[in-house]
Amino acid sequence: MSVDLVTIPEEADAGNIEAMLSCLNPVWAQVNPHRAWQVHAECDRENCVTKSVAWNTLVEQGKVVPDSGRVR
Repeated sequence: MSVDLVTIPEEADAGNIEAMLSCLNPVWAQVNPHRAWQVHAECDRENCVTKSVAWNTLVEQGKVVPDSGRVR
């Protein structure tokens, strides 16, 4: 049994999918932060530009509140 964590839009072509999977796509991450966070769930924020930008965008939008007890 497989679990589909992220559904790829029907209208997506190979270029769109490549952009979604790239760890170097800050523009897409800023426009689609929630989807970027899902697609890059396995990535480390320090090593993935896409996930880092998605995180910062979600924080700015007030959709994620960083844990103040953690130090990075």
